[in-house]
Amino acid sequence: MDGDSIFAAMSVLLFTVIVLAGAFLAGLVGSLTGLGGGVVIIPLLTLALGVDIHYAIGASIVSVIATSSGSAAAYVKEGITNIRIGMFLEMATTISAIVGAVITVYIEPVTLRLSLD
Repeated sequence: MDGDSIFAAMSVLLFTVIVLAGAFLAGLVGSLTGLGGGVVIIPLLTLALGVDIHYAIGASIVSVIATSSGSAAAYVKEGITNIRIGMFLEMATTISAIVGAVITVYIEPVTLRLSLD
């Protein structure tokens, strides 16, 4: 069976449980190693579950935004954040994300998959 037929035969409940376990693993690996959770999430979604690479990257970005926002709020509350550096990094990250999103429109999914394997 290829990835598409496995994905089609999988129930919504099983898919949700696998993604939830993968998200937990991504959070654990990310917090222990300092790597982003996308290192776990993108291969899990694309290689194991047959999700299109563009959707997997989008899901990873949403999870990064959610965790980063929560962490940033906690750090600002504790007063251990340099707001000037944070604003500079926010602008640079936003510009880079827009450029990356535009570039991925023109890149074939196979090329993206090979670059992330």
